[in-house]
Parts: sequence; C-alpha cells; structure tokens
Amino acid sequence: MWNAFLANLEKMFIEVRRYYFNTISSIATLLIFFYLLFFGVKAVGGPSINLSSTLDGIIVGYFMWIVFIFSFQGVAWGIIEEAQRGTLEQVFTSPIAFEYQMLFRMVSEFLFNNVFLAIPLMYFAAFTTGRKIGFDLATLLYLMIGGTISALGIGMILGGIALIFKRVSSFIQIVTFGSLSFTMFETQSLWHRLLPMSQASSMMRALAIDGTRLHQFRFSDHAILWLVALGYLSVGFIVFRAFERRAMVVGSLSQY
Repeated sequence: MWNAFLANLEKMFIEVRRYYFNTISSIATLLIFFYLLFFGVKAVGGPSINLSSTLDGIIVGYFMWIVFIFSFQGVAWGIIEEAQRGTLEQVFTSPIAFEYQMLFRMVSEFLFNNVFLAIPLMYFAAFTTGRKIGFDLATLLYLMIGGTISALGIGMILGGIALIFKRVSSFIQIVTFGSLSFTMFETQSLWHRLLPMSQASSMMRALAIDGTRLHQFRFSDHAILWLVALGYLSVGFIVFRAFERRAMVVGSLSQY
C-alpha cells in the first residue's frame, strides 16, 4: 500500500515537472482570473469597499474555490485520462483495489495542489493586492481537509459518470463554475451550509478576517463541517461503485 502511494505521488511530480509549461500556464490563469475579479469588484465598489471585509472575503472565497476544483477535478480528470490512454482497465485489474488507488491519488494531489500551490498563491495574491490576511496554520489545514473531503465526494460522482459516458468535460465545467456560488458567498441559511465546501469557506473567512481559531468555532460549526464532508464522501463512493458495476456489466472500462 505504501509503495502504491509513493508511486502515485512520484507520478504526479514527474508529470508536473515534465509538462512544466502547462503547469506554469495553469498558475498564470488562476492569478489572472483572480486579479480580474478582485480589481473588478474594487473598481465597481469604489473607495468605500476598502473599509469593509469584502475584498478579504473575495481572496479567501476565491482560493477556497480553487481548493474545491483541484480536489473534485483531480478524481474525474484522472479517470478520463486513464480511459484516453487505454490504461483504465489495467488499473482496475491491479492487486490494489481501485478505490484505494483513487485515495492515494487524492492524498497526493492534496499535498501538491493545496499545500504547495493553493496556500502560497493565496498569500502571494494577498501580498500583491495590499491585503493582510492572518492564518493560524493548524486551523487552516483543518478547514482545508474538511472542505476537501466533501469535494472528493463530488469528484467520485463525476468519476463514476465518466466511466459510463467517457466525455464529460462540459458537465465538469458546469460544476466548476456553479461551485462559485457556494464558495465565494457567505452562508445565510442551513441548506446553504449543507452544500459542499460552503461551510468550510464560511469558517475560513472567519479565520482570515476575524482571526477565529479552531477552538473558538461553535460545536455546531464543526458538526456541520464534518457531517457534510463525510456525507458527500459516502454518497460519492456509493454512486461511484454503482457506475463501476454498470461499466463492468456493459464492458465499457476498456472503451473510449
């Protein structure tokens, strides 16, 4: 198991290094989109918006959105790429269960995309825009893990759909931009807090703007965060297994 995890981690770093131009382009795209959003809101809002927490909320919400899309797209695109390369059936016939291989890939991508990429980019964006955002590292990682788990559940659902329908890139893009609605805006009601990543984003804004630490959140905040995370992850695995069984029945694993 440990060797399988290290193999997935090494594979990811090799691809990032080998296709460095694509990696740099992706980072540049994320920053350009952020600056357009940030300075657009600042221009529309005028000088008064600088006195509020709106701009800080935009920074935190945007990068929580990045964490969300990194997490769920990693699973879905991973399955699509395996199908395109013709190696998907080989992965399923491996001695290590496919679900464990997906788990290893999720952890590897969390380490790289979120810890080594999203967090530094958030600090860089705050620095270049003249904003000061303070984070307690333990609370930051806690909220990112809680939010990422719910996003992985969505990724498993999309991955299951990709096993059957193969080309689902347009649907993934719909989910990607639709998720802006529950990561960029403050939660107002219980049903909104039950959306994936919404509760984690709300708690992250409290951390960044008000300096709220892990032990200062209410018990109900922690409960909703983990109930949502585990709920979406459980549903994601159930839906994925259903699509997996269907793909095996119709023999579509090796097809693209």
